[in-house]
Amino acid sequence: MKSFADDLEASLAQLRLPVAHRKYARTTNLIERSFVEERRRTKVIPRFFTERSCLKLAFGALERAARRWQRVTITELEQRQLEILRKELEPNPPPHNRPTNTLAA
Repeated sequence: MKSFADDLEASLAQLRLPVAHRKYARTTNLIERSFVEERRRTKVIPRFFTERSCLKLAFGALERAARRWQRVTITELEQRQLEILRKELEPNPPPHNRPTNTLAA
């Protein structure tokens, strides 16, 4: 319970997404979700005979995830919401490109 309380904000991060996108983002990270799916699939496969067979399974999961996200339509309102969310989550905003005043000697 302590770890949940310590990281409550991360646990609720999905709720910051636009409502229509929440069902597509079971975790806050699409790649993380793909890895979770790969771990689930590889549990039923005792071992891979070649590296290529493992890569084919991973590629298939990533391809399915990419197709699922291509179906998501983003309205202008959702684009603005996502932009606000990006700005809130950005750790160090880039400095504004202001000309520096240098004194000529």
